[in-house]
Amino acid sequence: MTKKTPVVQPPFDLHAFSHNVLARDWKGKDKLNASLKAAIWRERAHDPVGLYRSNAAGTWHSKDNAFTSLGDAGGELQQMFAVAFAEWGGLAGLRKEVGIKCQGWAMVYEDRGYATVHTHPNCHVSGVYYVDDTSGGDEITMATGVRVKPGDIEFINPMPRDFQSKELVLNPTLKFSFEKGRMVVFPSNLAHFVHPIVGPGERIAIAANGTFVNTPEG
Repeated sequence: MTKKTPVVQPPFDLHAFSHNVLARDWKGKDKLNASLKAAIWRERAHDPVGLYRSNAAGTWHSKDNAFTSLGDAGGELQQMFAVAFAEWGGLAGLRKEVGIKCQGWAMVYEDRGYATVHTHPNCHVSGVYYVDDTSGGDEITMATGVRVKPGDIEFINPMPRDFQSKELVLNPTLKFSFEKGRMVVFPSNLAHFVHPIVGPGERIAIAANGTFVNTPEG
């Protein structure tokens, strides 16, 4: 009696609860960036203290009304965030008819300024847009041996550390460096922080939160 070879079915490839992080470099935005920078400096002159949340000393945080307080430039940036948030939502499986509510705020990082580890509560998606950088700063080696640039945004792997081991290729963090015109979009519950700026000059960024809302079906 011949022994039958068992038929092996291929496994299902399921990406359960993955975290999508999108990066887009918006080209041809020099005029917009200059307008945003000028408007942010005007806002800071009116409110030199700003807000304190995840930002540490050496970092100015505006109110959450940047898309209106920064004039036409703020409105244009809001539309850019809406486009990027919709792209991120498409990857998450949302239907096209879903609406998006956005709010944004400006951040000015100066010497030793940074943002501590945090998430963005009460929203679905968040992002940051890089306006300008005059701070410079070379890569430095951390105690762990990892190379970072001052001002890098770093995302933390949400997988519990109990599951990390040398045998598993699980990147513990994901980093993006500051580039003018770059926008990074990520789920709001993904913990992240910004490495300290070192030296003179400043880095200017605008962050935003997005909330998806139901709209009537056409």
